[in-house]
Amino acid sequence: MWFEFKVAWRFLKSNKTQTLLILLGIIVGVTVQIFLGSLISGLQTDLINQTVGSSPHVTVLPENQAPRPLVINEDKYSRIITFTGNEGGINRWQEIENYLNDQSEVTAVSPTINGSGFAVRGQKNLPIVIRGVDINKADGIYEITNNIITGQSSIGGNNIIIGSELAKELELQPNDTIKITTSGGISDRFIVSGIFDLGSKQLNNSWIFMSIRRASTLFNFSDQISNIEIQIEDVFASDQIADQIMARFNQINAESWQRNNQQLLTALQSQSSSSLIIQIFVIIAVTLGIASVLAVSVVQKSRQIGILKAMGTKRKRVGIIFLIQGAILGLTGSLLGALSGIGLSQLFVTFTRDQTGDPLFPITVDPTFIIISIVIATSAGMIAASIPARNSAKLNPIEVIHNA
Repeated sequence: MWFEFKVAWRFLKSNKTQTLLILLGIIVGVTVQIFLGSLISGLQTDLINQTVGSSPHVTVLPENQAPRPLVINEDKYSRIITFTGNEGGINRWQEIENYLNDQSEVTAVSPTINGSGFAVRGQKNLPIVIRGVDINKADGIYEITNNIITGQSSIGGNNIIIGSELAKELELQPNDTIKITTSGGISDRFIVSGIFDLGSKQLNNSWIFMSIRRASTLFNFSDQISNIEIQIEDVFASDQIADQIMARFNQINAESWQRNNQQLLTALQSQSSSSLIIQIFVIIAVTLGIASVLAVSVVQKSRQIGILKAMGTKRKRVGIIFLIQGAILGLTGSLLGALSGIGLSQLFVTFTRDQTGDPLFPITVDPTFIIISIVIATSAGMIAASIPARNSAKLNPIEVIHNA
């Protein structure tokens, strides 16, 4: 094998222009492949995070209810958060919560009481969404405590936390009091302990969090809750998790974010398909380029090949010489292309930023994807070299030397 490698390397060095052109083609192809794959992957990841990153992946509801989607349009991407009103509730919800906490794929479980009402201060009377939660459990989904911009996240007793837009509209600060009236006509005064910013103007303008026990009293829920909000490790397994919950318990309805966002999933699948098609054509172009140049190389090196065969070199070993050339070109070009792809991805992140100076979306280069790209490019180089290798092995040494 060392003999074949030395001859292959000598052939490559003897015509540096051809070798550099092939390498350049492979480098460009792999660079495009890695940059495009990383770009699409980063865009999809950011889109998923913006849509369901800080919202329930699965929502457990009473059997006779379906989630009402709250669509947020003013952010970079539309964001859908599903919740339900307080018409009826879930009985024996502690049993469901315990079951969910035992599931390894479930990362957060938050029992919730939802209701609508009005926030009243002076002459202002604004509609609100009242959410009764356990703050520690709700933090696993909404990260409320981390998003408190002033005050504290205490919601014990008659303490509440409200959105920044609502606080601004009602001119509220921590320790101020506010009157809340439910849609059923029940009123009480509450103390604002903190103000949050969840990154959505719509949520900041309408959501109020209070303790689940206080919400239970306010909405006369007894031992029921409105829903159970769940986050899972793999967001694309939400349909499966929802089906498992419904198969395990009766008189409930489990809805996944996937079923409520079919258009988004279709768009993501279209993006992935488009990216895959482009990458396939890039590889085909690289393969054809290597094959065509090596085919020319067989003609140019026919005299040398004839001499090698006349000296006793077997047909198989002659063919291996060109396969090694294809492997060297594919591996070298793919490694350089991988580095160029990573560099181009970093340049894109550096120079494409929003008005605040933050990247438009993160681009994470997956090492597994890079390895796969290198393996594909190297394999493509060897496949491209197989036809020239076969042709070189068929050359008749006497005819080649005679015609040279």
